[in-house]
Amino acid sequence: MKTIHQYILCLLIPLFFASCNNDGDIVTLADAQNAALTTSVSAVALSKSTGENVILALNWEIPALSINDTAKYGLSATARTNTLQFDTLQTFTNPKESLEAGVSKSFTSATLNAFVLSMGLKTGIAKTIYVRLKSSIGANVEALYSNVVTCSVTPYDVISYLYMPGDPSGGWSNYTTKLCSRSSNGQYEGYVKAAIWENFKFMSESDGTGITYGSSATLGLSALDASAAQWNIWFDEGGYFLVKANTNTLTWSKTAIIAFNISGDFNGWSTTANPMTYDTTTKRWTATCNFQPGEWGNSFQIIANNAWDIVYGSSAANGELKAGEKINVTSAGTHTVTMDLSNPLKYTYTIQ
Repeated sequence: MKTIHQYILCLLIPLFFASCNNDGDIVTLADAQNAALTTSVSAVALSKSTGENVILALNWEIPALSINDTAKYGLSATARTNTLQFDTLQTFTNPKESLEAGVSKSFTSATLNAFVLSMGLKTGIAKTIYVRLKSSIGANVEALYSNVVTCSVTPYDVISYLYMPGDPSGGWSNYTTKLCSRSSNGQYEGYVKAAIWENFKFMSESDGTGITYGSSATLGLSALDASAAQWNIWFDEGGYFLVKANTNTLTWSKTAIIAFNISGDFNGWSTTANPMTYDTTTKRWTATCNFQPGEWGNSFQIIANNAWDIVYGSSAANGELKAGEKINVTSAGTHTVTMDLSNPLKYTYTIQ
């Protein structure tokens, strides 16, 4: 019995060392140092007059990535991904990121203005932004970071749009349908009529340049994705919608509008008594109401979906609708109220 055990042990020892030799192969990455990042300016005051001029350029040098046995382990020398990170905090607690394929990135005055406003910068006030390059070769490998560069940026106040080429606009080269951010803070909204399964994307420029946002293959339809892996966005139902998009949080939403109603003193603030009718040709909503005489008989609001979540009025009585305000009619009698939500910059109304 002892002889048999010794014989088996003699057979196992070489197998053990052969296994250790294979499992002990080491993959090494050479020249995986941090990238060197530079900026063209350290401070810039943005203005509308220089909107199309390149105002800031970021450049970086990345050492070549080499692997000790590429053929065996199949890791390409182009496996590295590079992402620019921007933050108003030196700790990069919540950076705004931009996936980069090249070795430089340029901003015009207009694109940088929109970018920093989306980060929460206030117009007319200088604010330091911190920038670094994040390099990664895989989820299980610790990322490398470049040096940090800074730039003091003073943005200006401007209205910006988010265009929706695709089916709702009448084609992928048509940019007529759009959302508006009235303070260029990265939060956009507008009313859109669309059929079920119509596809589109959001674009920051009306000529097809700039940033394109699609949906995320991993995070779902409501998440926006600016990377090359993005999908189309689509409407999973047809109808008339209040569409909102937030390029800060990379999300979008739609609220189906089933009705608009005139609600006021004249009908006891009913949410259903005076519905408005939508004209698909003029893109306007209308309703005829019989306003009552007296100091308290002529105040009303326009409400959506028979509820008080979306409410419009105009305390200034200047034809422009504002959220949450009321409208006062100057005379009693039968009037036609018309509402136009087709221009996301300014929602308007008339009373005849």
